Amino acid sequence: MPSTTRLKNSGSPGDASMNAFPKIRTAIPLRRYQYGEYAVTVLGEIESADGHAYQLVAAFVKEGEAEPHLFVVSELPPPSERVANAHALRVISSVMDEVMDVDERWRRPDDFAEQALQLGAQILGLEQEVPYPLG
Repeated sequence: MPSTTRLKNSGSPGDASMNAFPKIRTAIPLRRYQYGEYAVTVLGEIESADGHAYQLVAAFVKEGEAEPHLFVVSELPPPSERVANAHALRVISSVMDEVMDVDERWRRPDDFAEQALQLGAQILGLEQEVPYPLG
């Protein structure tokens, strides 16, 4: 059985750019990658403290640092915006918080991980790098 991991990602109270970062209490690591100078962990079975219904989260942590620079998340939209089994694919960083797409494929770990790595490459300038699965 996979172990449970905790991600600490709370900014200072006045740091509005970090306030959108997921507040993850517990999660199960599903996949890990080395992508250039970033470690990427895809999490599932997420319990959050921020009111979002996360299905999957990809956290991009730069080598030598403790806090993620970027999150790509799959989450259920608010009840008023839900369509069937569709999940929102959302990108969260210190400079953006944007829903990129809504589709049911974002609830599937393989589809989500592939798209999260592509988005991370574009946002973090990793286009010349190759993501390597770990363990």
